[in-house]
Amino acid sequence: MLALIGLVGIGAGCTRGDGGNEGSATPTPGNQSTSTAEPVTPEDLALAAYRGMWAAYDDAGLTSDPDNPELAKFAAGDALKVLRSGLESDRREGLVGQGKVVVNPSIQSLTPAAAPTQAKVRDCADTSGATRVRATPNGTPFADSPGGRRLVNATVSMVGRSWKVTSFGVQGVGSC
Repeated sequence: MLALIGLVGIGAGCTRGDGGNEGSATPTPGNQSTSTAEPVTPEDLALAAYRGMWAAYDDAGLTSDPDNPELAKFAAGDALKVLRSGLESDRREGLVGQGKVVVNPSIQSLTPAAAPTQAKVRDCADTSGATRVRATPNGTPFADSPGGRRLVNATVSMVGRSWKVTSFGVQGVGSC
């Protein structure tokens, strides 16, 4: 896992991608309209931003690229700073990510009720399929901490005209 987790105070293990977003019809913040018959709700947009953040981080982690432009499409504020800092740390250490974290988020609350601009999201992310490895074999071994199921609480907010993750906290293995 990426060093990001160390930055949020819980150790390595839960900072990679989105195992359940491939082929999804859920709209993303950059694509807030959809051709499906169902209306796009604030819940849909907030969850799409959360999933998009992890997918963008997963992609950026393949090369430990803190400047990957996809990160800023789905994250802002403290969340974006933490993601970039984790990637910068991995780059300095010569590490890259492999595998994906499986996410299954749900909305806990939306505020204000009449016209939501903020969502609280809760997830039990499974990090058992994600790890960090040496970018190039150089004889220096690296053993990442084992993954598992981790509680993630996030705030997703309207930033300009898009929903973005503005903060998140990842708990230790076995916290959900």
